[in-house]
Amino acid sequence: MTADKPLALITNDDGINSHFLRVLIEEASEIFETIVCAPDGERSWIGHAISRHAKLRTQEQKGFPAKVYSLNGTPADCVNFAIGNILTRVPDIVISGINLGYNITLPMILSSGTVGAALEGSLLGIRSFASSMALPVESFEEIRQSVGNVKGRIADSLRHSATSSVNYAKEWAYHPQPDGIPVHNLNFPTGYDGKTDPVLSFAGSLKLGSLFQKVEGKDYHQLSYRPEWLEQTEPEIGSDLWVLEQGKPTVSRLNFADLSGRKHLEP
Repeated sequence: MTADKPLALITNDDGINSHFLRVLIEEASEIFETIVCAPDGERSWIGHAISRHAKLRTQEQKGFPAKVYSLNGTPADCVNFAIGNILTRVPDIVISGINLGYNITLPMILSSGTVGAALEGSLLGIRSFASSMALPVESFEEIRQSVGNVKGRIADSLRHSATSSVNYAKEWAYHPQPDGIPVHNLNFPTGYDGKTDPVLSFAGSLKLGSLFQKVEGKDYHQLSYRPEWLEQTEPEIGSDLWVLEQGKPTVSRLNFADLSGRKHLEP
């Protein structure tokens, strides 16, 4: 690996076979020296989980415009493992995504494996970005089952979202390193045309209530995503939800260092 270009470590939570990941890799490889370490299968809604007892194994993947590895671990595992065991130098940035579906408002952000991977990069002192794209509710499950193989307008939006994510990360790659590295949480609307830069927002609050519903005809309950969650209340002006509902891309900067409680000790 050379130092001619900034080094980007890329991962996701939808798995190594996600078409959304492939498009991000293609765009990132145009600008960055790119290394990929992503889960060998879907690891959604897993947050910042780190494998405690798993025996982690990597497998190199062919057919990508970059060096790509799959790992039988979580998204956060992928970042930590790659930095400690695959890369020969610390990456300049970490990009996690592109996620199938948005990651907005605090309940979804804190549950997201996409954001969890970026958080691991941030905790290691690396500029980190999570990127997600909203999908039509009526076709979400079909897109998920096809591992993100979309066509037409959605495919165009995906390409624009990947380009915007990479360009946004590129700008930050050359900035001086701040204290308390934030996670930049990018979200793009379904019909994103690439003409608008992400609008700075804050992570909205939302009460999701019970997440699990009885599966009809079965003797178990399962997490059930319900679009009406976002319709419960009017979104706060300036929040990530509010910006996305305007049909614009959004970015919130999540400073997890604030969770330390340090500020509460200040006189």
